[in-house]
Amino acid sequence: MPSIILGTAFTGPNGETFKTTDFLGQGAFGEVYRAVGEESGTVVAVKLLPIGALASDDSRLALLNEVRAAQQIKHPNVVQVLFVNDGSASQIGPYVVMEYASGGTLAKFLRAHEQSEPPIPLKRAIEIMVDIAQGARAINEKLIHRDIKPDNILVEGSTFKIGDFGISKFVDESTRLHTFKGGQHVAYMAPEGWQNQQNTFKLDLYSVGLVFYQVLTAKHPLLNKVKDPNNFLDWEKAHLFQQCPDVRTLRQDITLPVAQLLSRMVSKRPADRPSWDEVLKILSAPEATGPTHNAIVVAAVEAAVARKQEEEKKKSELEEQQREREKQLGLYRYSCTTLVEEFQLFVEQFNEQFQHGKITWDPDPYFTGYRIPQGRNIDVNFFEPIASGIKVRGGEVIGGGWIGISNGRSANLVLLKQSPDDLYGHWVVCEIGILATVNPAKLIGSFGLTDGMPLPFGFKNAYFYEQIRYATGGMHVFTYNFVDDVPNYFAILLHEACK
Repeated sequence: MPSIILGTAFTGPNGETFKTTDFLGQGAFGEVYRAVGEESGTVVAVKLLPIGALASDDSRLALLNEVRAAQQIKHPNVVQVLFVNDGSASQIGPYVVMEYASGGTLAKFLRAHEQSEPPIPLKRAIEIMVDIAQGARAINEKLIHRDIKPDNILVEGSTFKIGDFGISKFVDESTRLHTFKGGQHVAYMAPEGWQNQQNTFKLDLYSVGLVFYQVLTAKHPLLNKVKDPNNFLDWEKAHLFQQCPDVRTLRQDITLPVAQLLSRMVSKRPADRPSWDEVLKILSAPEATGPTHNAIVVAAVEAAVARKQEEEKKKSELEEQQREREKQLGLYRYSCTTLVEEFQLFVEQFNEQFQHGKITWDPDPYFTGYRIPQGRNIDVNFFEPIASGIKVRGGEVIGGGWIGISNGRSANLVLLKQSPDDLYGHWVVCEIGILATVNPAKLIGSFGLTDGMPLPFGFKNAYFYEQIRYATGGMHVFTYNFVDDVPNYFAILLHEACK
């Protein structure tokens, strides 16, 4: 709902008084109205800036400075910022007066053509792409837009103009919860934006590349790679690891130079993307809309393009696997650390009450050895996690470890994941015994068992995942006794270590 009544007056360019006539909508960052100059009759758009939603005075000042910088950009393919008011002497607060574009947005334009075949004739599509590229280049000479998408590209007659720049980087700060619950801009955010890397014009170039796909095909090239379009994590994964298809698989009349250009524009690595001058040179060349020549050369280029695409696909797959592995290791290390921290409570209690020495330890992400004064040591050793697929006690085994007393009893630590949403899992203790009908002497030298090893015991790393699968039941040479209270089990070991 609009926050000001229609007919509200405000000062615009050249000191002229303007009055609002229509409420155009709520954008990602502020309300937008149409207004008319009382003297000139000039129609403009005015955007109210919700500066109060920003976190700090520095952010508010930076926003106004950025908008004033945007005011310096004058280009036929850029929505002109005509006037900026910081709100210090305004009844409507801070606002920006902009050129009014009467033809709606590119998003609306594309929806009107999505049922046609092809969506937009190739020559016209290239003209639109040239408009957008020229506007983006002009903006990037002063600013980085950070939120180029079809909704931010406006239509005036046959010309396309990029708008809503100069404020886009402040959207996340003021509307983060809204934005990351399906805000459209996540569909156009370059990989470096997701990873909080340095933003250059290549970030806008990536977004424009995705827009170009839609101009040519009426489809977002990554949409079918996203399980839930309202889930920003799905979009993040798509932008980081999924390759956009060859545009010619979606539209056959696209020429090879244009197809290669789009592929480069949406490259995951900013360094692999072209410059705006190169984009415009390729789009303006006759080859953009007409056939290329020597068939053998074309075939050679096609083969090289296919090889490059396959290399990029394999690279993305490896990066995704590595990222997933790093994520799982981080979660696992957290689970290990929090368990050891629970043990520390008993260690601190012991050290407070015992006057003849202190328990000392050497902490490590995967190994902690506790030196007990006038007692035996306790070791806690975590194994490397694997996707085991082993189901035990209603959960999947996603990690494990060994806990025990030097020359004394020991057991395995078992990390169980109860559901796909259970990121960290929970620890249990599993004491391994030998079935009464089995002669223990025959097992010496196997599974890490040694002569005189106290029972119960825990498997060491080499045998843990191989043998824990038998804890599900059934006849086996070993028995498996689970203990749910792992910290208390540590306290029991501490007691025994001191005897």
